[in-house]
Amino acid sequence: MSDSVGMAVLCLGAVLFVVMVVGLLIAPPSPSTYESPLKLKPSPPAPVVAEPDVLEQLERLGEAGQVQAAKDAKNRRWLRPLGFVTRLLTYAALFLLMYIWAPADISKTPLAKLTLSDIAGTIFFVGIGIMLIRALFDPSDDDQIRDAWGWFGVVLLGVIGVGTLYLYNAR
Repeated sequence: MSDSVGMAVLCLGAVLFVVMVVGLLIAPPSPSTYESPLKLKPSPPAPVVAEPDVLEQLERLGEAGQVQAAKDAKNRRWLRPLGFVTRLLTYAALFLLMYIWAPADISKTPLAKLTLSDIAGTIFFVGIGIMLIRALFDPSDDDQIRDAWGWFGVVLLGVIGVGTLYLYNAR
């Protein structure tokens, strides 16, 4: 493109910009809202019908659920410490299993010698490690899950007890 054609396009753009600005300044202001030529009025709002019975029932159900949750928390208070210890021991066992079945180190292997299964195994290993660390340091605040960890601890203690009795009697 030559310099003269570029100057012509630039001047044309400047002229069009000036015409646009002048047109906007000369144009009469428009009203923000137009009146309807039909003289229609908005319809009145529909009457609000409150159903206090439904709302009261929902409030009573919510209060009953809170009372039941408080009773459960009082009755199963011993599950929380057991669940805390069980959760930590479970994650320790999972980290130990991860350490035992860790894939081979691929950091010093040339890229041409790596197979798809080597790369996928390492990615899978790192992904599981990140998920376990996240679950370890960000436990659930839900009471039912904490109680479930406690019950898992009770079952684990039962399995350990039965295994101990079996090994003791096997001698």
